[in-house]
Amino acid sequence: MPFNGRAVHTKSTGTTDTKLARQKAQEFFSECLIEKGIRDGTLPVAREAVRKSQLRFDRIVDQWLDAISLQAGDDERRLRHWKDCRGTALGKTGFATYFGKADVNTITPERIQQFIAFKREKSTTGKLAATTIKRNIVLLNVALKFAYQARLLDRMPLMPKVRTKDNPRAWFEHDEYRKLHIVSRNKARGFRSKGDLMMADHWEELSDFIIFMVASFLRPGEWPDLRQRHVKVVSGVNAHLELAVTRSKTTQRRSVTMGPAVKVFERILKRQGSAPDAYLFKPGYHNRQTARERMADAFESLLAELGMKTDQFGHKRSTYSLRHTALMFRFVKGENVDILALAKNAGTSVDQLERFYLSRVNPADKIANLQSFR
Repeated sequence: MPFNGRAVHTKSTGTTDTKLARQKAQEFFSECLIEKGIRDGTLPVAREAVRKSQLRFDRIVDQWLDAISLQAGDDERRLRHWKDCRGTALGKTGFATYFGKADVNTITPERIQQFIAFKREKSTTGKLAATTIKRNIVLLNVALKFAYQARLLDRMPLMPKVRTKDNPRAWFEHDEYRKLHIVSRNKARGFRSKGDLMMADHWEELSDFIIFMVASFLRPGEWPDLRQRHVKVVSGVNAHLELAVTRSKTTQRRSVTMGPAVKVFERILKRQGSAPDAYLFKPGYHNRQTARERMADAFESLLAELGMKTDQFGHKRSTYSLRHTALMFRFVKGENVDILALAKNAGTSVDQLERFYLSRVNPADKIANLQSFR
């Protein structure tokens, strides 16, 4: 059916129910017939009806989600984003569900505030975290921009501002970090002396994992997909590893490590042998989410045993605290560290470093730098 510069037209039905899908398909087919008639000049009386259909917010959201899905392709990170958008928009208290068939031009700042109040009222506790409100407002704003760019929205409504409180993650002081990997290493030696090789490997791998994470600045979601072929050993004065981080929260990148990661990689090769497709950690788990969970369980068990589950401020520690530790060590112990280069290497931004990582830096640790003169 040639119109709008193409012959094939698609639309997601948003359902797995065959009967409902057929009904929606018939509706879409009818819309296409009407629009083609208007374009051809053979059905001018239906122009207003079609225009009203085009301005329905729920249909605009469907088109927006279809566009995100099309752009995502097979990219896992983009697909996760699409699923998050779909869940936020189409959930029981999602903005597409709330505004429904309303004309997109009737969505005003007042109505957006009413939507937030509705979502808060329908929540199990009667409260909404600031981050939840912000996520909904941000995605609603993106959907409205999609309508505006399609010339379906006359002007963008002002979005309410939401104040969120930054919650920097807990980290480990240097003596705490050493205690973690040394205790784990000693446990491995103890089990090896008893002939329990499985438990010895378990604790040795955990010790190596702790050292590797602090030396590499990786997020907990980035290490599971690392294979031996993603690692390049760079020898010399400043020996290090060059990592190809294929799965990242932001974008794929090349990242360099600190020196201790080299020894860890050598021990991994000694345990596993040279196998380019072998994963660095938890290689026996084909499901890498399960591998991540098992490593987190082992790490948190060690924290509990050593009484280190929280920091001195009561903030809970996790494997993410190792990344925080890595970045804090560079700032506290490094000399003239280039913050921009550090941020790029860690796959983050200077703003994020300042807000979530360096906000707990003790000025006394940098007193010489603070008092320095050119």
